[in-house]
Order: sequence, then structure tokens, then C-alpha cells
Amino acid sequence: MKIFIGHDSREPELTEICRFSILKYASSEVEIHVLDKQQLDDELSREPDTPQQSGIEEAEHLYTRFLIPHLVGFRKEWALYVDSDFIFLDDVYKLLNFASNKYAVMVAKHDEDKLKPYKEKNKLNGRPILEYPRKYWTSLMLFNCNHADSRKLNPKFIQEASGFDLLKLSHIPNRSIGDLPVEWNWLVGLYEESAYFKPRALHFAMGGPWFPAGKKVEYGALWSDMYVEYHDSKIDNEIIEPEVLQQESLPQEIFEIYEKIKQYRVDPQGLYYGITKKTLTKEIAKLDNNAVYAVEAETMSEVNSKHEQKGHLYDPFLQSFILGSGGQITVWDKVLKEKTPVVLRGVTKRKQMADCIKNNRDYYYIDTGYFGNGRRKLYHRITKNNMQNLGPVIHRPRDRLAATGWKAKKMRPGGKILLAPPSQKLLKIYNLDLASWIKNTLAELANYTDREVVIREKQSRSVRVAQDTMEMALDKDIHCLVTFSSIAAVEAVLYGKPAIVLGPSAAHAVCSETLEDIETPFIPTLDEVEEWAAHLAYCQFTELEMRDGTAWRILNEDV
Repeated sequence: MKIFIGHDSREPELTEICRFSILKYASSEVEIHVLDKQQLDDELSREPDTPQQSGIEEAEHLYTRFLIPHLVGFRKEWALYVDSDFIFLDDVYKLLNFASNKYAVMVAKHDEDKLKPYKEKNKLNGRPILEYPRKYWTSLMLFNCNHADSRKLNPKFIQEASGFDLLKLSHIPNRSIGDLPVEWNWLVGLYEESAYFKPRALHFAMGGPWFPAGKKVEYGALWSDMYVEYHDSKIDNEIIEPEVLQQESLPQEIFEIYEKIKQYRVDPQGLYYGITKKTLTKEIAKLDNNAVYAVEAETMSEVNSKHEQKGHLYDPFLQSFILGSGGQITVWDKVLKEKTPVVLRGVTKRKQMADCIKNNRDYYYIDTGYFGNGRRKLYHRITKNNMQNLGPVIHRPRDRLAATGWKAKKMRPGGKILLAPPSQKLLKIYNLDLASWIKNTLAELANYTDREVVIREKQSRSVRVAQDTMEMALDKDIHCLVTFSSIAAVEAVLYGKPAIVLGPSAAHAVCSETLEDIETPFIPTLDEVEEWAAHLAYCQFTELEMRDGTAWRILNEDV
């Protein structure tokens, strides 16, 4: 889903907070672009109308928002525009439920008769509040980019149109303007919340708590919380450089060839850049695509269609990793007898892992990250020749640890034991049965303690990250967590609770490994926890880091 944020150079951090809120709740991948007027001067080099000419004060993104259908090539897809003074409280993908191809654009059509009166004459920044028809409609727009009325929005048309006419959507017939629920463009201070009418995206149209006069504005605490969460987490928080459509991050060698292809496109005879078809072919031939084989499935006939349903030919995380490593996508039966390392994602690849171990063949295993994830899987652990990093703990800089937002927590006492069994899929790798493991573990625990045991079987991800998080479970008077090799042990230590791991685990360096220790489990010092956590932060990566080669470099560097 392509999303464009209207950037205002006077309030640049609003763009970041808006972007962070979108990513926090998005249920699937989003491609966010920043509409920066200076960066779009080649597309639209017009001077803004004066207030005397148009009757309105023009924002920097007044015109650039209407370039969106043009920027995506008028392709048959939907793209969202949003002002930077928004924060989202819900999944932006839900807006697509309202999309109808008969409309060129869909907006929240605010009815002035249903708005609360706003007593002030000026916004919180001191600028006057100006009235005009269809006010605020274009602050959030869902464009049907291939619609006939959207195709009118070429740079020449926008160059010549008045800002006032564009904001009124005068260029689009009424029949081509669809409705979005106003809950997605909730005008702060102008709508009244009820049990059945609640905001999904807050629009601080009059200004917000970033202004001195806005400290007590309605919903200001939600914006401030988002601001604090953004700054505390430091997760993936760089503003995407606002190009027309930015080139995705790529390994340096691919990016250099991309630059040479651009040079060849305009100078095929090599008169200026020296790049000819012959030299370009040689450059491409230098690319080494044999570093690893990313195994998507057992055979081509078993390739999973779920990726296709989401617009991917195959697993996008495998794609990102092999882009950054110099590998190639394949299926198991085509590379079964080779010795080139393979990349496997998820515990369902146990057959391939077993074969690699038997034949002394290197493999890289990708799964959910150790920590730093919320509703969205930002981090993914990648381990060479194992499912988790088993050490040794290597002294690492604290930069990647700081980026996760982790804060040290002292170990806290409690009364109960939390038993966190792994999934049956994981136990299959070790030829264990889940029910038997739980029964046997409870029986052995009874030999060493009479504490109450709370069993927390693995639930769906949506429940684990929102309704019943591990932190919530550990806060319920827990003395110690017991698991086989679940990432729950990592979470427990990071949240300030001791843990016992009975199988291969990335937490073994800071945990006990026998049930005999249940009454006096190993309690690491804060320095030991930090050293271990900083090491694990170098064993997990974002998708961007897979794609640009950072993950491959760190995984294979000599330390």
C-alpha cells in the first residue's frame, strides 16, 4: 500500500510521528513516501498563490498531494494521501475496505452542521482560520490512480489550477468523489466521541501539543504518547528521503550497476559516461549470485500461494535476504545435492535443516526476532547453523540495543512459576510431544517445589502482541519462567524475571538450565544482561538491513 505524507518544512517532526503511527498499526507492508515540495520542483515548479489571489493560506503540500496519481504512473491501484498533522490509532489497511472503483477519490466529507463550534479565530500557531467549501476534505484522500478523473491530474493541469479549486475538488465531478468514514479524519476539537463513534485517525487541524498553546488540546496526550514512543523506540525512524518514488535500499554493487544503467539509458554510445552495452554486460556478469540458495519450498509445485495473494511471487523476507547476500531463490529438490549454503525460514523447514546437519552443509535460519517487536514484526533473527544464537556472547557496541528501546530492569521477586511450552512444530524437531513434555515437566517440578504453576501455552500472534503479552503474564506474581527453547526465556530476562531453559536457547547464558534450580534460579547482574542483550541485538535484523546487505555483513564478519 503506497502512502504519501504531506511534509511541512516548518514542522518536520510531525511527518515522523505520523509515519511512526501508520507503521505501528499497519497489518501488512506499507510503502511510505514523503511529499517534500523542494524535492518535487522538477515535477511541479510553480510559485504558490498569495492569500489575496486564492483566498486561502497555502501549505507546502497543497499542490503536491494532487500529483500522487501521476507519481505512481496512473497505475491501477489505490494510494493514500495524509497531512502530517495526523496520527493513526488503527490499521490503515482498513481504509481499503471502503474502496470502490467507481470513484476517482474517496474522502471524509465533513458536514459543518455536525461539527462542534470552534470559538477561536486563529489556529494554535496563530494563523487565521479561513472558511471555504469542502474544508478539510483533501487532508486525507484515497486516490484511485487509474480512474479517468484521476488521470486529469498531470503536472501541467496542477501547474495551471488554483489552489482554491484543487482543495474544493472542482476538477472532479461529484459522482466521482466517494465517502470515507469521518472517524478516519477525526477533526480534533470538532467531533464528539460516543460509544459508537470513536476516532481511528486523529487530525490536529487546529494545531496540537507541539505548540506551546496546545499543551491541553483534546487528545493531545495520545499525540504526546506517540511522540515519546517514537523517540524511546528509535525503531526504523529515519524520514524516507522524499524523491518522486525513491529507489529502494540495495547493496552497493547493485546500486552502482543501477547508476550505470541510468547513464547508459541517456548515453548508449558512451560519449560522456563511457558506459556502452558491452561494458554494461561485463559489469552485470560480475555480480555473484551464488553466495546462498534461498529455499522457498520442497518443489516448484509446492510453492505457497499465500505470498501471491499479498502481491509477492515468494516470501518477501527471503527476497530481501538474498538481495543483500548475493544469493538466488530456488526450491529444495533443485539444490539438494549441492554444497552451497541455504537460507531457510521457519520451523517447517526441519527436513532441510536435518539434511544440512547430516551433510555438514551451512544454512542460515530466519525467524521472529528475539526482542524489539510489537504488533509489527520489525526484527527477524538470523542464525547460522542453528535456530537460535547459542553463543558465545560477543562484546558488541550498544547502538543496535539502544535502537530497540530496551531499558534495563532489575530482577523482581514473585510467587508462582510460569510454564511456557514451545509450539508442537518446534518440539517435532527434537522428536518431542507437547502434551508429554508438559506432563513430564510438571512432574519433575513437583520434586523440587510446591509453588503454583501457571501454564501459558503458545497463542496466536495477534493475542500475544496485544491482549496477553509476555510482559503482562510475567507481571502476575511470577517467580520464574520455565520453557524448553522458547523466545519467552529471552523476554523474561529482559523484563526482569529469571528463567530456566531445558533446550537449546539464546537465553542460556543468563538462565539456569535445570529444574533443580527452581527455588534459587540463576540471577544475572544488570551488566551481564546488557552485555548479552547487546550481543543478541547484533543477531537480529530489519527487512531493510537484510536487503541492503547489513545482515549478511554482520553474520559473516570476523569478530
